[in-house]
Amino acid sequence: MVLLRGRGDTLETFWVKRSDAVRYMPEFRAFPGGTADREDVALEVEGLEAGAQRTARACAIREAFEETGVLLASSPVEPGAALERARTRLLAGTATFLDLAREHGWRFRADSLIAAGRWVSPPFAATRFETEFFLARVPGEQEPSVRPGELAEGEWIAPVRALQRWQAGGETFAAPILYTMIALAEGEEDLPRRMAEWPEASGKPVRRIELKWGIVLQPMKTGPLPPATHTNAYLVGDREMALIDPGSGDPEELERLFGLVEMLAADGRQVKVILLTHHHPDHVGGLAAARERYHAKVAAHPETARHVPVDFTLSDGEWITLVSQASGVGDWNLRAIHTPGHARGHLCFHHSRTRSLFTGDHVVGGAGTVIVDPPEGNMADYMKSLERLAALDLATMFPGHGAPQGAVGRRIRDLIAHRREREAKVAAALEPGARSLAELVERVYDDTPRELWPYAERSLLAHLEKLEGEGRATREGERWRRS
Repeated sequence: MVLLRGRGDTLETFWVKRSDAVRYMPEFRAFPGGTADREDVALEVEGLEAGAQRTARACAIREAFEETGVLLASSPVEPGAALERARTRLLAGTATFLDLAREHGWRFRADSLIAAGRWVSPPFAATRFETEFFLARVPGEQEPSVRPGELAEGEWIAPVRALQRWQAGGETFAAPILYTMIALAEGEEDLPRRMAEWPEASGKPVRRIELKWGIVLQPMKTGPLPPATHTNAYLVGDREMALIDPGSGDPEELERLFGLVEMLAADGRQVKVILLTHHHPDHVGGLAAARERYHAKVAAHPETARHVPVDFTLSDGEWITLVSQASGVGDWNLRAIHTPGHARGHLCFHHSRTRSLFTGDHVVGGAGTVIVDPPEGNMADYMKSLERLAALDLATMFPGHGAPQGAVGRRIRDLIAHRREREAKVAAALEPGARSLAELVERVYDDTPRELWPYAERSLLAHLEKLEGEGRATREGERWRRS
């Protein structure tokens, strides 16, 4: 729901910020909305027969009321306390929206919501959505408000102001929000048609995913360990750019990446350096082709340089300097942070101005965890690296696999807690009698699909080696027992 008020230079839209506790895009800016439920099918919307279009509008009307308190009814509505009491009952679960509509005699018309395009989330996201966008004007006597829960806050904002805050690095949001703000900033004339054209037009000649200004993501099909299917390459900077992890050597994937770089060249951006988080094939597959095409120097940790050719190495704390546009909003210099654990030479890259962290495989998007595979992987190092990242002031994480997300501190702390819980489970599974990895994995990873146990065995071994180093486990050949 794109809620509007004002006209011309006073046009504003109401956007919200997602809570840091939600799993999908925490702390990102968004518009009010949600998923259709069964009761939406039964809500009458005058002007449409029962079907997908009526259900979508019913969902939009209900979600607008749930999340902002705005009721887009065609019948007279008593604003103020009575409407708030109805909303309270809905949010408390003591009444459904359908119940409230029938009780209060609310009526709804299809033409109070104007269709404004359909967006489908990109393939790198673990959870994908097909989302209908609608425009609606907030009735003059109503004022939207957000009650903390799934949403943290909401505000009226001029589209140009929203774009300025995004360009300054102060906001993060997905492509539908960006292109909606661009369309609104261009004025209301022919607005629904222009918004409806953006989902297709934004992918031509290639799709530009720029959740933060100056940070452009290109998901590349690779062969990572399941459940991932893509590796995220990143282009960082507004004049000189760092290309982080060109992961695929597939010609079609490289053409898409090169096409994106050419698009950015129109903005005056050029690849200066190629940065590698680590040496695994799904992160360096396109390295040779990118290096040849852009004549850019390649940098990585000295341990990574033992596996792939680089032009110079980066130690912990070293800076990568990127020249910014003269009229830019600030620097794009990146700091290398050595984060061994998944790989001995693993680096994360920190951009302090936007509080962004490029995490490679150290922390992945969503709720997943990475495999720590000895001898290259080391669980003790991995945990120390996580603790170090948890101490940084971070707003947004850009992982090598999965969707970028906010609430980075919470994500890292949850990951530390998860690894500690798993370690406790490993310790509890050990007995005075020695057990094999195959026997232990059944006990320790009983919450993991059996087909993933061969991968889980590698992280199990890493946990056992950590316990061995602490004097809490003893290895007897291929078997393990409690010390």
